[in-house]
Amino acid sequence: MRFAPLSHPLHFPLRIPITFTFGSSLKKNGIDISILPFTVGNSPSSPSFSESFIIFQRKLVYYSMGLFDTFRKQGGAPLKKADSAMWLAQAQSYIRLKRFTDALHCLDKAIACDKENPLAWHEKGRILALVNEEKASISCYDRAIELRPGSAVYYHNKGDALASFGRYAEADECFKKALSLSPDDVVFLTSHARMLSQAKKYREADEIMARVCDLEPRGPEHWFNRATMLYDCGKMEDAVSCYKAAFTIAPGHAVSYFNCGNALSSLNKYEEAVFYYDKALKYERSMTGAMNNKGMALSILGKHEEAYDCFRRVLIAQPNNPDAWYNKGYEQLLLGKYADAAESLDKALSFADANDRELIKKCREAKEQAARSA
Repeated sequence: MRFAPLSHPLHFPLRIPITFTFGSSLKKNGIDISILPFTVGNSPSSPSFSESFIIFQRKLVYYSMGLFDTFRKQGGAPLKKADSAMWLAQAQSYIRLKRFTDALHCLDKAIACDKENPLAWHEKGRILALVNEEKASISCYDRAIELRPGSAVYYHNKGDALASFGRYAEADECFKKALSLSPDDVVFLTSHARMLSQAKKYREADEIMARVCDLEPRGPEHWFNRATMLYDCGKMEDAVSCYKAAFTIAPGHAVSYFNCGNALSSLNKYEEAVFYYDKALKYERSMTGAMNNKGMALSILGKHEEAYDCFRRVLIAQPNNPDAWYNKGYEQLLLGKYADAAESLDKALSFADANDRELIKKCREAKEQAARSA
């Protein structure tokens, strides 16, 4: 049978610098300028929708800054820094929509308008990292840092990018630089610890997470992240303690209960594990991983009817799950329901990935056992 894997945390995202955003209603000298029109031409030489929108946004900013007369006198000639800010704002809108190609186009426009816009370089580096353009991404981060060497955020996010490319030694240096500029930032500390954990430097990672928990002892996410790193390095007793700290602070956090159950199962403490799987299901009834693993623990405890019921419930939510069909079939085999077991195991084989040789082998062996016992 198979346990569902640990549910990992949603780690802290990249720390994104705050930029100026435009409200839905702007006024200048008592005039609502948020309704200034913008037009899109139809001829090939006319600006695109996004370019027209940028021009429109530029008008808003100039108006709010008292520069609209200058804009009109120049006949719309660009004021480069403001144009760069407009393209950057548009890029960030695309980023939120995960339209990365459009975002990169806008960032290139922003940089063309102002080659010394550090945030545009930073955002370009960030997006290039997300699309796995390693060399170009790091180059953009380097340019952002060159323009703003005192920004801890830039070093942190470059470190995150380097870690995502497996360049842990360089990432370590970036995180250390970020922390030299902002030593008690729990986001920077957690990212550094996560990178060290990925590099198998578990002791150093846990020392950092212990510091994070000392800095913000009422932050359940810190105890959760520390627990997961401890789980990854096999320190199950310590992981259980940290998961318990997390759900003591945040008693409705289902994933903490689920992961605590998994750690207890690894310690062969199956009755305790069932208790925490039930807690997870109390707060998130649709958590099929908890239902599956509860069934596994019950089966090991010899409670096969209850285990069978758990796998049956998993299949209501995930009817094409080959592991759940295998687990159900195996329980039916143990309960002496050989024909039903063979049917469930056939279902598991029909849904199994062709490359999942382990599952396929187990299904065939269980089918043979059912046939011999029938």
